[in-house]
Amino acid sequence: MSSYVPFTQEEIDRAAHTSIKSILEAKGEKVLRSGSEWMWEDNHSVKFRDYYFYDHNTGDKGTAIDFLCLFFDMRFQDAVTTLIHKDYGGAEFVRCAPSERKKKAFQLPPRNRTMYRMYAYLTQDRRIDPEIVTFFVHKHDLYESAQKHNAVFVGRDGNGKPRAAHEKGTLSDRPYRCDTPGSEKEYFFNYFGGSNRLYVFEAPIDLMSFLTLKKNTDWKRHSFLALGCTASRALIRFLLEHDNITDICLCLDNDAAGRKGDDQIATMLERLQDGKAEEIPPEVLKKLRRDYRVLVMKSQLKDWNEDLKAENQ
Repeated sequence: MSSYVPFTQEEIDRAAHTSIKSILEAKGEKVLRSGSEWMWEDNHSVKFRDYYFYDHNTGDKGTAIDFLCLFFDMRFQDAVTTLIHKDYGGAEFVRCAPSERKKKAFQLPPRNRTMYRMYAYLTQDRRIDPEIVTFFVHKHDLYESAQKHNAVFVGRDGNGKPRAAHEKGTLSDRPYRCDTPGSEKEYFFNYFGGSNRLYVFEAPIDLMSFLTLKKNTDWKRHSFLALGCTASRALIRFLLEHDNITDICLCLDNDAAGRKGDDQIATMLERLQDGKAEEIPPEVLKKLRRDYRVLVMKSQLKDWNEDLKAENQ
């Protein structure tokens, strides 16, 4: 165990403002561009810009010091000691100037005049039924962006107002995905059908793949929600806006992160049902308290799109 080191505030600030991209690269890890941010190749839920990171699966966030403590199991002392040096194993760290993180105003990306590339990507590469794609296009919840030709999945609130958008690249050999700047993560791609049953997914494409697999059922009477991760913020918001939802089918990915998400969401719903979620204001908890029935549904392969593509081989 390392001994206590009395760091100065200047040393702590210098360590905290170290570029997370430079930390990962110094450690031999790969990073990928994600819109105006970067993401960790081994953990796509972790996005970062300069010295600040956010984990979309868990909600964890913080500076470079927090990053090393959380993902590399370091104590505060060890993290600061590592970062105040100019390099790591010969690879230099990059320092970032402190800045105020101002939230950008949300604005949907401009629409392209056609949707040829989006339709080709979703129906040919991803094997999603064209009628399912057209259903969401007609609801104005899915379109092709004008500049980059991304598939844009729109998230709306209970009044139909766009509050978020997720962009997915349409070139198979150049993977790209990001949330439109200013998006509110609790408002993600969804459909409300009116019944008391809600199906919950990680990604919009998996949601649409599931609907393709279940196309011949009466699916439109039920509700469907993509979380954009495995965290429950979008689910809580959806439950607040639709107080008739009681039956929840968790359809997260069939991997370690998805199974962990199943357990965390099921536990959260149990706490809501028992009225024991102390972190939620009493007036909000009152609206969320109801008799939930939770069912976990898993794809045969890693996710529902993998199942769909395997069925169409």
